[in-house]
Amino acid sequence: MSNPKQILLVDDDYDFLESLQLLLMDDGHEVIPVSNGKDAVEKYIEFEPDLVLLDIRMPGIDGYETFLHVIKHDPNARVIFTSAYAIGNKQYQNAKDLSLSGILSKPIEFAKLRQMITIHAR
Repeated sequence: MSNPKQILLVDDDYDFLESLQLLLMDDGHEVIPVSNGKDAVEKYIEFEPDLVLLDIRMPGIDGYETFLHVIKHDPNARVIFTSAYAIGNKQYQNAKDLSLSGILSKPIEFAKLRQMITIHAR
């Protein structure tokens, strides 16, 4: 890959987290994997990655709340939600209005993910 990115990958499903991490690393990206919202906010503040791939449904701090913490720290943060569930509620619209970069439905099509990285990562 000619333009590797630093990507914060957040998901409470360890199998998904590990497999997507390996695919992204095979594409040349540096991946920071975390399994919960609290750690995601801490890692974002520490590294300020080029892109965040953020699961919506997680125990504790969910993806919406994590997103709000991240953009409070950095209004220019690039965040893409990942979800296996239907989206269309008020929180999602609010996130879009606040600068959410996009959403990818699980199972993720890797070609679409590559395209979104190219478009949205800093």
